[in-house]
Amino acid sequence: MSERILIKFKATGDKRLQQSMMKLAITQALLEKNTKKMDAALKRLEVAFAKTGKGSRLLNNTFATLRSKMLLFSFAMSMGGRQLTQFAKQAAQLGAMETAFTNLQGGTENAAIAMDKLRGATDNTMSNFDLFQQANNAMILGITKNSDEMAEMFDMAQRLGEALGKDTRHSVESLVTGIGRQSRLMLDNIGIIVDTEKAYKKYAKEIDVTVDKLTDAQKKQAFFNATMEAAKQKLKGIGPEVETPIRAFNRFSASMTNLGTSIGDDFLVAAVPLLNTLSKIANALEDVNFANVAKHAGILAVAITS
Repeated sequence: MSERILIKFKATGDKRLQQSMMKLAITQALLEKNTKKMDAALKRLEVAFAKTGKGSRLLNNTFATLRSKMLLFSFAMSMGGRQLTQFAKQAAQLGAMETAFTNLQGGTENAAIAMDKLRGATDNTMSNFDLFQQANNAMILGITKNSDEMAEMFDMAQRLGEALGKDTRHSVESLVTGIGRQSRLMLDNIGIIVDTEKAYKKYAKEIDVTVDKLTDAQKKQAFFNATMEAAKQKLKGIGPEVETPIRAFNRFSASMTNLGTSIGDDFLVAAVPLLNTLSKIANALEDVNFANVAKHAGILAVAITS
């Protein structure tokens, strides 16, 4: 049987030790109090960061939404919007060329008759845009006297171009520019070869002057006569005019271009005021410092959420 031994200690000690223990207890109490204060401060800081984070998230969400809308706008413009804008631009250009054509023809009635002749001469294989452009070019260069002569030129160019696989617009442009600038290289695009010196000598003989006496206008007329003569000789070898698959494709292409311009003309009514407004906005934004805008937007977001 085991024996129990009880040992008792009597609490005695130095007073200095007791005082140290008491100081230690007080210090520990103060430390615990300060720890609680620090915990409270940290919690307040966490709340503040949470509010700031909320403001930042709001700002980020705002910019993200704006970016998404800009991307959608860019996508829309890259699809139908951009095409619609292009149609409207072509319609505006067509309007300007039509006005010039009317003035050069001497009035609306004459212009309408001349345009019908040109459409018939090219078998509707040129869009209105291309017809006005090349007709105005011919009149400004002074290479035609009237609409009948112009229609004959366009018809020749179309037939010669078809024989070489060229579309009507390119062929007419080569003939008009070739005659207007007396460019043999341009005429060569549709198979026409003109000897400039022979053309000058022949015309000088017809009007009973020497070549050195020819004026610039007379030289231009000599070159025009030689070109038309060479074109008629080429057409004799080609044969009579017939309907071809390439002509059908050119006619379809011209019709689609005219349709797009018509759509653009309708859109132009609403587009002009919008474009003017957007131009004013763009000009106003040139002086905006977007870095400062972003900075103040962040401050505002924090202020709203705090």
